Amino acid sequence: MNPLKPIPAHLYNTDKAQHPPHLEYYAAAFSPLCGQDIRLLELGVYQGGSLLMWRDYFPHGQIAGLDLNPVQLDDPTGRIHLYLGSQEDTSLLDRMAAEVAPQGFDFIIDDCSHLAGPARASFWHLFEYHLKPGGIYAIEDWGTGYWDRWPDGHQYQADSAAGAAPLPSELPIWKRWLAQRIGIPLPSAPDQRRFPSHDFGMVGFLKQLVDELAYDDITCPGWGLEPVRTSRF
Repeated sequence: MNPLKPIPAHLYNTDKAQHPPHLEYYAAAFSPLCGQDIRLLELGVYQGGSLLMWRDYFPHGQIAGLDLNPVQLDDPTGRIHLYLGSQEDTSLLDRMAAEVAPQGFDFIIDDCSHLAGPARASFWHLFEYHLKPGGIYAIEDWGTGYWDRWPDGHQYQADSAAGAAPLPSELPIWKRWLAQRIGIPLPSAPDQRRFPSHDFGMVGFLKQLVDELAYDDITCPGWGLEPVRTSRF
């Protein structure tokens, strides 16, 4: 097995060096393809340092970057492709893909607005139309959803009442019968409680993705909701 190729973010003008766990995850996912002609898209590039980093990490790759503000980079290789605009602009996303990755992007990194609405819009469009099968889509800094001062964030509040557990005797008869039928003990711990949770901003968006992953069970015949459909993941 080839050793992981580290990502030297500290050599570039990018805040990714401040997040070592990010770099470890990226190295584990990207190392096997670092010598190939990959196509990588980063949404939100600040001054472009991360694009230079990805260009050097993937010496045969094509790197696309999108930002709301103009970015000037010295790239004699011609492998960095800069675009100006919003991550919600699906026609622009289509043009970027057509020019840089007509067969689809191998990697897409959202380090852009950190707002649920724009992140959701770009995710579903790129996932459906411009991410290669088996490609990787990374969403950075989604914890902004816990920040009360962030435009769509909200301070986390644990709701102890939401975690109240019904006693076994309070469970519906059919649940008690089913538990006995399939040989599992009646719950002495919470059964149908709603765990303390958070549904705001980027956190709420990621929880929607968890729901999407579970759509086989959400619409399971005889158990879930109609109409039946499989997950898009």
